[in-house]
Amino acid sequence: MPRRMTRAPDAMSLAVAADAAFLVAFRDRSLPKSAWTHRAHVRVAWLHLREAPFGVALDRLRTGIIALNESHGVANTPDDGYHETVTVAFLRLIAAAMRSDPAPDPGAGESFSAFAARHPRLLDRSLLREHYSEPRLMSREARRRFLEPDLRPLPPISKPEPG
Repeated sequence: MPRRMTRAPDAMSLAVAADAAFLVAFRDRSLPKSAWTHRAHVRVAWLHLREAPFGVALDRLRTGIIALNESHGVANTPDDGYHETVTVAFLRLIAAAMRSDPAPDPGAGESFSAFAARHPRLLDRSLLREHYSEPRLMSREARRRFLEPDLRPLPPISKPEPG
């Protein structure tokens, strides 16, 4: 009986599989606290935007971050934990990068690493300082509800309709 040759998965397939496993770990709250970095936040936001429209992705991301924080023993208070303005603002920046992406079909069968390599600014935690003054971004109100920037507008949630 002839032996069947199997093809080893390529690096892109492995990276896409790693992204899927990462999203599962986020959702089932098994992602270790030490792995919950800014890059991880951007990665999970990108993964949510790949599978759902902005509003649905935001709801899932918000719920997931709050749950993961709680599983790590981080209280979501007016001074700590989940931050609505940071989450919404970064999600808008990520969505805009996905819309303007030069890749033929951004998100379809590609890894987060490939996306991040084309958009390294998203991995800079200080990126929101271009849009928000520190007092506005660090306010209790900004943590509780989304505030529009006071320095430079964020990109719109969706592409403006031609007209």
